[in-house]
Amino acid sequence: MKKIAFITYNTLSGEISSGWHDGPRGRRALILQNTKGEGSRETGAAIGEANRREQICSLWIELQKSLPELDHVVIYVGSNGSESAITLAAQLPASKVTFVGCDCGLSYKEVLIRLAGLTEAGRILCECGGHRTMEKLYLSFMKTGKLR
Repeated sequence: MKKIAFITYNTLSGEISSGWHDGPRGRRALILQNTKGEGSRETGAAIGEANRREQICSLWIELQKSLPELDHVVIYVGSNGSESAITLAAQLPASKVTFVGCDCGLSYKEVLIRLAGLTEAGRILCECGGHRTMEKLYLSFMKTGKLR
């Protein structure tokens, strides 16, 4: 994989900005994250359900602009808001998707993934919020070209 997008309605960290990042050997990562402050690891402010849906939709619009050049998409699915993210991800082939999510409501998320036809998509368990795991996956990809 040479080009991956990481999309979350939270943030990876305050040090990783949204947008394209270039790595060694032609690797590129597109970071699409919440830039409004809610859901950020630094502020600790919770993001409400309506804001979460709004963030997911606006981030997805940004993602669609780059989809033709992407090899893979890593999508955070939290305890709330996973419905929108999974529904939008159903537009992609399962082989191009990895879901990163905590175990809050895990069985519900699995049902949504199955109903969306994405049972073959990758899955990675993470801490609530996904901040550290998404950041580690990004850093791993940039260094090695792999998510882990």
